[in-house]
Amino acid sequence: MSYGTFWVLVAAVALIVEIISLGLSSIWFTGGGIVAAIIGYAGGPLWLQITAFIVVSTILLLVMRPLAKKHLAIGQEKTNTDSLIGRTEKVLTTIDNSAGTGMLRLGDVEWRAVSDDGSVIPEGTLVTIQRLEGTKLFVKRELSNF
Repeated sequence: MSYGTFWVLVAAVALIVEIISLGLSSIWFTGGGIVAAIIGYAGGPLWLQITAFIVVSTILLLVMRPLAKKHLAIGQEKTNTDSLIGRTEKVLTTIDNSAGTGMLRLGDVEWRAVSDDGSVIPEGTLVTIQRLEGTKLFVKRELSNF
């Protein structure tokens, strides 16, 4: 068996492991194996094949994995509370951070609301939920309300 064939097998095994696990853990070695196989079939020395495999796999892992995780949302499961972010709702009671007042109703549940920028937001105003901390919704006044 030639070194090129060996590297093709390494790439294939890494790809199969990735398909089974779907964890973005071994796909990078597939790229390294392919580059090493090309060098092997071209007659390059073994040290160059090994070096190319390590360098290409490492570069793919360090550069592409963070981008892939961000775009594919690997390991990031949305919860019910995450689905609240970005929703537009009407203020139930005036939001005044300094007075400690402010409520929104989401379905059958009333939530404590806080103005994200510290401004007072009157009852009936449309707001967008920016984030959630504990049981407090941080909201921002909708632009159409100005």
